[in-house]
Amino acid sequence: MNVFDRSINIDALFKFSQMYISFHQVHLKNVYSSLAVCMFVAAAGSYVHVVTRLFQGGVLSVLGSLGLMFWLKRLAILAGFAFLTGVGLGPTLDLSSLSIRGK
Repeated sequence: MNVFDRSINIDALFKFSQMYISFHQVHLKNVYSSLAVCMFVAAAGSYVHVVTRLFQGGVLSVLGSLGLMFWLKRLAILAGFAFLTGVGLGPTLDLSSLSIRGK
């Protein structure tokens, strides 16, 4: 019997029942949980810049965030990228807080 002589059930190719749904649920949970972690860490980076002035948002934080962006493989590196992005947003937050306070 030749391998190419057997019949193929075309309907079976488009049947994604339970495997498809459970895969999407797990994938979406992972994506949105990592997004939430990144938003929290970016907010912490902005807080560090605005309140403590420990890291100044400048060329070094931009270069660090670009380096981490190209090295993204794990959640910790993604969190480092989000933190440095938040630190980079610090000067913009300073300007917006000055315009709100009227100083």
